Amino acid sequence: MLRRYIVLGVLAGTVLLVLNGCKPPVREVGPQPVAVEVAKVTRGNIEVTSTLTGRVEAQTEVPVPAKLSAQVVAVRVRVGEKVKAGQVLVELDKKDVSEQVRQAEANLKVAEASLPPASGESAAAASARVALESAQADLKRIESLKEQGLASEQAWEQAKARAAGAAAQYQAVLDQERAAKARYEQAQAALELARSQLADATITAPISGIVASLPVEVGQTVSPGVAVATIVNMDQVKIKLNVPEKDVVHLKEGQAAKVRVTSLKGKEFTGKLTSLAPAADARTRSFLAEVTLDNPGYELKPGMFAEVRLVTETRKDVVMVPQDAVLVEGDEHVVYVVSGNRAHRREVKLGLGNDEAVEVLSGVKEGEDLVVTGQDYLEDGVPVTVVEGRGESK
Repeated sequence: MLRRYIVLGVLAGTVLLVLNGCKPPVREVGPQPVAVEVAKVTRGNIEVTSTLTGRVEAQTEVPVPAKLSAQVVAVRVRVGEKVKAGQVLVELDKKDVSEQVRQAEANLKVAEASLPPASGESAAAASARVALESAQADLKRIESLKEQGLASEQAWEQAKARAAGAAAQYQAVLDQERAAKARYEQAQAALELARSQLADATITAPISGIVASLPVEVGQTVSPGVAVATIVNMDQVKIKLNVPEKDVVHLKEGQAAKVRVTSLKGKEFTGKLTSLAPAADARTRSFLAEVTLDNPGYELKPGMFAEVRLVTETRKDVVMVPQDAVLVEGDEHVVYVVSGNRAHRREVKLGLGNDEAVEVLSGVKEGEDLVVTGQDYLEDGVPVTVVEGRGESK
């Protein structure tokens, strides 16, 4: 029995050896290529921008106040209507001011009747002057006779009194004529005021533009100083911005500004930086700036929220790579370039950058194939397969 088991064991071992001898030899398998996308290292311009926000405002916004207290009898325009300078907006009741004009005209006529001649001397003034000259001559004659002992003291006193009375009378006539002139000028001013108030009863647009508000109705009584309308000129609009200190040193008046308005589906407009405060606001520590844009189609409306991009720094004709192609490894910035179907690690020194691209001062050259997708899975020297954006082999 023991012998049979030994024979069976020898046979089994022989079979295993034969089977093992039939297997092909095992070959060592190297690392599999990593699929990557590449792009050429290029030269170009890099801009760094500051994005600020603000509200669109009309370039000119003018409230139109009433200048007298009266009832509104007509509203001649509507909100949103285009108007020209001088166009009638609102009419007020003219009954009271028209009566004031008629009264002022009558008073002026009365005052005019009392005026002395515009040139020369009035009859009253001439008569008083002649009487004064006669009294003064008579006084001089009696004084001479008195000195010769030919006229009494009483006669001299009487002559002196007559001369004084004539002088007072002449002065009174002159004073009356001056008062008449003053009354005439006062009546003239009253008439001008009444006519001005009559004109103020017709309220007109001070500028050409669009009626932005019209808070009055027929029958309403308005008071002086209360706005009956607001006119805005929207041929141009402006956006006020608060610029931080770090950006203000890079800005200058006249530079272009890109404006994006969310409510207009992100449509972008081009404007200009038209003012920049020389000093920071004491409360916000920011610098007030203003961007102005042409608005021919009136797409931009006061109150719209806008994002404004201003270029703060620029580098021209520099070697540049996509920002997301750069890996950060500790204190180093690293990219991978492809050469001979292998990835090669490059440490790069970076310059100016924005959200999309960054300047490379050293480490890669223009025209090299830069890995832009798949770089997170690479090491220096690993094999790669370059694919297009759709994943097809090149």
